[in-house]
Amino acid sequence: MADFSPMMKHYLQTKEQYKDCILLYRLGDFYEMFFEDAQKASKILDLTLTGKNCGMDERAPMCGVPYHAVDSYVAKLIAAGQKVAICEQLSDPKDKSRQIVERDVVRVITPGTVMESDILEDNRSNYIAAVIMAEKVGVAFCDVSTGEFCASELSGASQIKDLQELLVSYRPAEILCNSQAKQASESLECVKAGYVPRFSQYEESNFDKKRARDKVLSHYKISTVDGFGLSGKNFALSACGALLFYLDETQKRELSHLKNIRYVDKSRYMSIDVKTRRNLELTVSYRENKRTGSLLWLLDKTQTSMGARLLANWVDRPLQKASMINARLDGVEELYSKYLLRSSLVKALGSVYDVERLTSKIAYNTLAPKDCVTLKKSLQALPQIKTLLAQFDSKILSELNNGIDCMQNVADELDRAIDEDVPAVVKDADFIKRGYNAQLDELYDFAQNGGQKISELEEYERNHTGIRTLKLGYNKIFGYYFEVSNSFKDMVPPNFIRKQTLTTGERFVSPELKELEEKMLSATEGKQQLQHKLFEQLRKALLPYIPALQKTATSVATLDCLLSLAVVAQANDYCKPKINTRSTRLQITEGRHPIVECYLKRDNFITNDVLLDTEENRTMVITGPNMAGKSTYMRQVALITLMAHIGSFVPAASAEIPIVDRIFTRVGASDDLAFNQSTFMVEMVEVANILNNATQNSLIILDEVGRGTSTFDGLSIAWAVMEYVSANIRAKTLFATHYHELTDLEGKVEGVKNYRITVKEYNGSVIFLHKIARGGANKSFGIEVAKLAGVPDEVCARAKQIVSLLENSNVSFNLQSAQEAMQNRRSARAAQEVCAVLRDTDMNRVSPIEAFDILNNLVKRVKENE
Repeated sequence: MADFSPMMKHYLQTKEQYKDCILLYRLGDFYEMFFEDAQKASKILDLTLTGKNCGMDERAPMCGVPYHAVDSYVAKLIAAGQKVAICEQLSDPKDKSRQIVERDVVRVITPGTVMESDILEDNRSNYIAAVIMAEKVGVAFCDVSTGEFCASELSGASQIKDLQELLVSYRPAEILCNSQAKQASESLECVKAGYVPRFSQYEESNFDKKRARDKVLSHYKISTVDGFGLSGKNFALSACGALLFYLDETQKRELSHLKNIRYVDKSRYMSIDVKTRRNLELTVSYRENKRTGSLLWLLDKTQTSMGARLLANWVDRPLQKASMINARLDGVEELYSKYLLRSSLVKALGSVYDVERLTSKIAYNTLAPKDCVTLKKSLQALPQIKTLLAQFDSKILSELNNGIDCMQNVADELDRAIDEDVPAVVKDADFIKRGYNAQLDELYDFAQNGGQKISELEEYERNHTGIRTLKLGYNKIFGYYFEVSNSFKDMVPPNFIRKQTLTTGERFVSPELKELEEKMLSATEGKQQLQHKLFEQLRKALLPYIPALQKTATSVATLDCLLSLAVVAQANDYCKPKINTRSTRLQITEGRHPIVECYLKRDNFITNDVLLDTEENRTMVITGPNMAGKSTYMRQVALITLMAHIGSFVPAASAEIPIVDRIFTRVGASDDLAFNQSTFMVEMVEVANILNNATQNSLIILDEVGRGTSTFDGLSIAWAVMEYVSANIRAKTLFATHYHELTDLEGKVEGVKNYRITVKEYNGSVIFLHKIARGGANKSFGIEVAKLAGVPDEVCARAKQIVSLLENSNVSFNLQSAQEAMQNRRSARAAQEVCAVLRDTDMNRVSPIEAFDILNNLVKRVKENE
């Protein structure tokens, strides 16, 4: 390195410490990158690659970005999976006493430690996670942009499954881990499928239980972790400590805004696996993987970014505690019923900015003057919000009102200090208000009016001395000066100091002129220095208010979520669900699919009822042709159940929902190349997961199990799965199938009831009525659906001929079970089904047309089994 320049030597020494990062090295008004970093960054950022002489035979590859636009370039590097180390100038480049400007890395930006507003998504939390695996699993999550910090500890046979569900629900941008977790992560479904990023191995010593515990204690300045719920949770504590070590290393500042660690018990939230989240389209649509078309898209009518993030967390993690669910429902109900107050609150929240992330900027020392203006406006909106909230009676809204602190003194100080029209990037702009500081006001005056003051001195000296030809001039050598012609040089006063003799006259300066000049020339630089000094004092004065600001932000965000749910409920005519804690009965009257109805006129959506429990009505076998609405019906039951657990009103005339611990869905399948699994293998893995993990309190959605293999094998598997789910697990289950033989299970397996999606045959075609009714379907209408899909007429006609041949040849599947011969008892089971359908039919709620349809179906059913 002896041939390198001093600057390049320092660059290489710094780069050696941050080998895994792209080093942005500040040189004047640019951040420069050299060698491999420059080559890599130039491709990612589409920059022109140049070169720099640095003492080598060849010029070092180099590219750079302007300092004022660095955030947009950092965002692209982070999106490309890079870590970025920011090396800043720490001494004044104008200081000639130094051989080289002092520089050092002030921060490392990684996907999970982003703080910049231009990089972060407003409506999504940005978590970094730490995972330790040993006898148990410890996991910690932190969002440094908001200060949220939580942890959990998992154990037992389901710990890997529980970890995946936890990771998918938080969706961290970056995951640190110990060596054992790194090895295990390679086989995790959520990692291989790309739902969460790949694990990054972190120093093993930082996961050490004692070191981690000491780190947590020292950071929070406490003597015990019992108050965080971490007593005896050594693995969760290890994950927390490792995360704090990493944040210290990368952020290089005191993170005073990190909230107290909150221990998360997995039983606190509903368990939802990766496939179910996708199948139900909770946060993104299934096909386009976009927010539009998801449940979150429907429910999010929030006014603030922090409210949008919190609502996304509610959707990702539905509650399990009835009292917490009911508290939210009560709040939504009161907001729903008081339209004028609700509208006023929505309008008031529109003036509240992202206080949560603004608060973190205070701690990070990245608060800009523009941020102070938005914080002031947010605080100024709070008194009206509190006045409106005081008119509500529900417990949750009263608690939110108590949690909001207007901090009027803070708002007043910000209003007094910061100019309302300050630009986002201040650079040389004035941003401290006049009247805030007397010394600054004087500098403002000289910077703005210095030229006028010198002109006034010129006029004064001309009149005072009587020298009519006296005029003011300026050059770079002398600065400002007075020029006097030869004819008046005898009238020059004693305080004038000669600087230059010309052929036509002489040039002078005076103490008054030099004083004015110095004040004017130094005013611009001086006012900038003083402004920044005053602003830093203001930021430090805000530090003690961080806890109050965070508490207020949480209360406002929660209010925003409840308002959003109330707005959606009224706009879509939702009802308040009753949370059933005394039985497992799940009953929905006139339920609707919340997303599908958004794309239809509400009057065009056919409503349907559902009744499920763990006794006589625990399994619904649903038959009917494709496109009739079986999948939509089952998904709507699952979504209504989940919405109730969020604390949302639901799309139905009425709903009684029990506490459901898990929702499982097995809907559709395709080959999974990432896992080297066929369609049928994917299907069976999902079924196995359900059979191994479902409980009596679960809700199971099974759509066409067994269709990925031969008909005989598929029917046998579907039959066995149905028996096991209904008899052994006894979970509430909706089972859609084209295997009409499965309808024989009603009357044979306790709790199984047959249902069908009604259709109407007309002129050789089929009309879908989308209404669910008791009893099994008479036929599949597969050929009719194929015709509707555009299959050529000659193919459909030939298919009908083949069906006729098969029926005449009596081709069937002889499903003789070990216990009994099903075929010989078909008539008896048909009679049992007829009795069951008639017994479950409520004549007070059946229209004449529906009654005729039920009767017509029963007649056909009996004739087929004579």
